Amino acid sequence: MTGTPTHVEEHAMPSLTGSCLCGAVTYRIDGAPLDFVLCHCMRCRKTTGGAYAANLIARPDDLTWTAGQRDVARWDLPTARSFATATCRICGTPVPHATRNGQLMIVPAGTLDGEPPLAPRRQIFTESKAGWCIAVPGLPVEP
Repeated sequence: MTGTPTHVEEHAMPSLTGSCLCGAVTYRIDGAPLDFVLCHCMRCRKTTGGAYAANLIARPDDLTWTAGQRDVARWDLPTARSFATATCRICGTPVPHATRNGQLMIVPAGTLDGEPPLAPRRQIFTESKAGWCIAVPGLPVEP
C-alpha cells in the first residue's frame, strides 16, 4: 500500500488502542492519524481477504506496543519495492507495521478497539479494484 498521506487536524485527542483477535498483541496510538485510506490494490486485497484494506496512517513515534510485540511476524514481499504486512503469530490477525523506509505506520483499522477520530478520506489503487467490490459513495478515488 502506498499513496501520499494527507494531514488530519491535530486536536487534543485521546489515545487510540488496538489489538489482535486473541488479545496477545496490543498497541496504543498517541497522536492524530495522518490519513485513513481504503486501498484496493491486489496485494492489500490478498492480505485482508476482502475487497480492500482499511488502513490508518500514523507516525512511527505515535505508536507504542503495549503487549506482544514479540508475537508480531512481519513479512516483506520480496518482489515489491515497498509492500509489507505484519500479523499476530498466534491468531493471524493483521497488525500495525512500519513502511520499509520506517517513515510511516500502517495500522489496520479493523484492529482498533474503538472508533477512529476520522472516517476514510480516499480510496487508492482503484484501477485494481475487485469487480465485486461495492462502491463507497462520496469517497474520493485515486487510480
